[in-house]
Order: sequence, then structure tokens, then C-alpha cells
Amino acid sequence: MRHKRFEIKKILSGILIITAIVSGCLTAYASADETPPDGKPAGQEVSPESMAQGEVVIEQQTGKILKAREEHMRLYPASTTKILTAWIASEYGHLDEMVTVGDEINLVAWDGTKAGLVENEKLTLRDLILGMLINSGNDAANTIAVHIARSVSGKPLKAQEALNYFSNLMNQRAREAGARESHFINPHGYHDPNHYTTAYDLAMIGRAAMKNKFFRQAISVTSMDTTNGVTGEPRFWRSRNKLLNRKSSQFYEYATGGKTGYTSKSGQCLVSFAAKDGMDLIAVILNSAAGQQWSEARELFEYGFANYQYRRILKNGTVVKSFPVENHVSGDGGSLAVVISSGDWGDVFLRQDIPEIRKEIQWDESRFAKPNGDSNTPPRLNAPIQKGQSIGELTVSLRGKVLTRVPLTAVRNVKKRTALDALAPDKSKKNFPWLIAIFSVALAFLLLKIIVLRINHRRRRRNYYLYHKF
Repeated sequence: MRHKRFEIKKILSGILIITAIVSGCLTAYASADETPPDGKPAGQEVSPESMAQGEVVIEQQTGKILKAREEHMRLYPASTTKILTAWIASEYGHLDEMVTVGDEINLVAWDGTKAGLVENEKLTLRDLILGMLINSGNDAANTIAVHIARSVSGKPLKAQEALNYFSNLMNQRAREAGARESHFINPHGYHDPNHYTTAYDLAMIGRAAMKNKFFRQAISVTSMDTTNGVTGEPRFWRSRNKLLNRKSSQFYEYATGGKTGYTSKSGQCLVSFAAKDGMDLIAVILNSAAGQQWSEARELFEYGFANYQYRRILKNGTVVKSFPVENHVSGDGGSLAVVISSGDWGDVFLRQDIPEIRKEIQWDESRFAKPNGDSNTPPRLNAPIQKGQSIGELTVSLRGKVLTRVPLTAVRNVKKRTALDALAPDKSKKNFPWLIAIFSVALAFLLLKIIVLRINHRRRRRNYYLYHKF
């Protein structure tokens, strides 16, 4: 009897030990992602009542923050890391190139999400990226990272060496995108204390990624049916993004793409893209409670669309004004257009600020001929003038604050008239018809005088002949 009780105690003790181990593993669980670092407090367990610890919504074209809270707090990105991996792969790789799955998939944690890849399977880089984004496959992320690292380095790196190389590439490209408070050590976002980012940094990475045509397409795909290249078994990839799921109550009609993420340390994470009325927004939610990330992202988008508008203020090549030109070469025409030549310029404005935008022009007086004293005479440029030469400057301001200054330049060359041209009339001047009239009268008078002289000369000769004949 005592022996049986002892055996029961041993079994119970074993169960407790196993439970503790499993519990510890689940604490680091990364169903699609991972955890943060030191600095600002981050990675706290999320209670069901809590809001996102970090959030931001930016306008995509300008990168301007429209609304934010703790956007620079270090937090764990979980599988939203895969946005950076997908962008790098889209930039450096050849989408239709066949990639062989290697032993790098064995380096993925057992509790991370997978795309169902097997060793020696061959897939296009395009399909690997889709499997990573749609199904949040950590195995696909590793295979992509190893392939790109070997391709970029030109070396037959071992799997872990390639993953290390790729993480360096991730950090380099993140900084170039404006993400300067992040540190990435793996391509999928599985939790590691040294793998962290901020809401603002993820928005900057998303902004850079959306400039890539394939990424824009891939981030919007929600499902894909494929086949295991080794076993031949069907494989179904499905997105968990409810903002993109038309059958979900959380579906957002203006959403154009996004990536979810979750670990017990990161909480619910979401990077979303939306477009409405010609304006593109990016919303980032980090460390939110289960189910709240959808409404939080929607609220950020609705705030941005309701209160802000992107407005293009200046268009490159727009003719601002045309001026007559003084002292130009004969046959020129004597008129010169002045244009905006610094490229298009626009910005995001609060809707109520748009009517307050002002444009002012300051002309360069040294380019103009001296006025002749007649106040009704329009300003005249003075030749010679070179194409692209600055004629003035246009300033855009809002309530006295200068937003931008751009040069106004000549659209073509205008040569200065020479001594020979001085003999020819200036057709651009308004008194030219009078000059023609005066010249015509003088010419007619001269011709008339010549005719009279010839007639008189003939008469004198005729009289002379008749006189001497008799």
C-alpha cells in the first residue's frame, strides 16, 4: 500500500514538473512573433482591458505623423518583423528564381507558426514571400533569409552564418528607412530580448516597403492554395488579418494590406495599410490586448482620414508667368515663360488649414530691364537669358510659417541682339506698326522723288534733241 502511494506521489510530481516546463515554454510562445529590450519599459504581459502600449498612424507619401502614443517606446514586433524581411527579399532577390529549402527550417522553434515547408522542396522566391506573409511562416522566413544572404554575400554560408548575415542586412536597411531605434536578430520575429522596435520605426519600414511594387501586391493577399513540392500534399495558406477578411465583422473597406503578429511577450501586434480619397495611411499597433488591435487600427485610420488631407501645392513645369524680353536677338519673338522647376511638392494638412495656405513670388530685379517711366508698361526681362536661369522665387506659407521655397526659372534660352540685329526692328514692341508706317511713307516719298527726277531728266533730253535737230 505504501509502495502504491509512493508511486502515485512520483506520478503527481512528474506531472507537476512537466506542467511547469510546458508553462515556461508557452511564456515564450511565438505563434507568429516575439519580445523587447532595455530602455523604456516594454514587453509587459497584456491584460484583457489594456490598450496598445505603442501606436502611430502616418501619411505614407510624406511620413508625417498624424496621431501617436508612445510611438518611440521599445516593444517587440513579433511577426510584423516579416514586413522587413519581405521588403529586403523583394529588393534583392529574383522573384521567379527557384529556391531549395534547406536545413535552415530546422532552426525554427517548434512553437512558431510555419508554412509547412520540407527540406529539399523547391519553391519560387515569390511563393516563399507569400507563404511567409500570408501564413506567417517562420520556416519560409528562414529560407528566404538564407537564400538572400548567400546571394548578396556571394559566399556558400552555412545556415546560421547566413541568418546572421541577413540580420545585419535587416538592421542596415531599417536604418536607411528611418528606423533608428530598432534591432533585429532574426527574419521572423520569434521572441528574443534583443529583437525589438518601436511603432514609429515599423511605420517607417512599412513606408519604405510600400514603394516596392511586388510588396504592395503581396501584403494584400489573404489566401493561397499550393502543393507540397516533395509529398504532393495540398497546402492552404490563410491570413489571420481580420481587417482584410470580408467575412469578418472587423473588415475595413479601406484596408489595402497588413501583417499581424503575436507572442505572449509582444502582445497583439498589427501593421496595416489603408487608402481613401487619394491619401495612403500606415497604422501600427504594438502590445495590444486580444481582439482590440482591429478596432484600434480602424480608429487611427478614421482619425487620419477625417482630419487630414494630402494636397499637392506645386507641380513641376507649371508656367507661373510670361514676360516680354528686352534687347533680344532678331526673330526671337520676345516672350519668355517662367516655370516651377524644383519638382512636385505637396504635404498633408489639417483640413481646416488648407484655405490658409499662401503663395508669394519675389522676382529677381537684376533680371529685368530698367523701367522707362511709364507705369502702364509691363516688366520686361533683359536678354541674354539662359534656360534654367533663376528669375525669381516662390514661397509657400501657412499662417506666416514658411513651408517651402522653390526657384522660378526660364523655360528657354534668349540671346542678346547684336549690332546687325540693331538694324532690324523689334517686332515685340507695341510701336512696331508705327515704325512700319513711317518707313513705308518715307520709302514711298523716295520712290516718288526718283520717278519725278527720271521724268524731268527725260524731258530735258527730249528738248535738247529737238533743239539741236533744227
